[in-house]
Amino acid sequence: MPLAAFVQTALTATEQLPAPAVAATPVGAPLRRTVLVGEIATRSAANAVGTAQLLSEGPDSDTIGELYEMQGAFVKQLWKIDQDWRAGLMRIYEGSLSLRKANTLSKVIEQDFNLIGQYGDLATNYMTSVATLVENTNVGYSYWLSKKIKAAQAAKAAAAS
Repeated sequence: MPLAAFVQTALTATEQLPAPAVAATPVGAPLRRTVLVGEIATRSAANAVGTAQLLSEGPDSDTIGELYEMQGAFVKQLWKIDQDWRAGLMRIYEGSLSLRKANTLSKVIEQDFNLIGQYGDLATNYMTSVATLVENTNVGYSYWLSKKIKAAQAAKAAAAS
């Protein structure tokens, strides 16, 4: 099977399979998580194959520029998430220093659980932000890639006629 046909098959399969498969299957949270991670992995694999196809056809400078812009935007968002994580950890650390000021067991326990709750909130926000970034990037890149591949195929067909 030629590379172009393989890529088209992979892109078509990822566009059609995940939504119906996920919607039709009532599953519990752990299995649902597995299905969703598999969906992202499938789309990522199709994106990798599509990117290889696009780059193998000698992309123009606009395409390369757009790729760099997308990478830069992704890194910028990841950097912001990291900065929020570090700032949150610093707030929790500073809060832990106040534990020394508590003079009763009930106050120490209250402060301990407050810090545990703050860490849980921070971890939840971090993981949710990273997952959102990965999902949005994956879907957005897939859409951009499919448009670029279709445009390249149309240009190739026009040049052949």
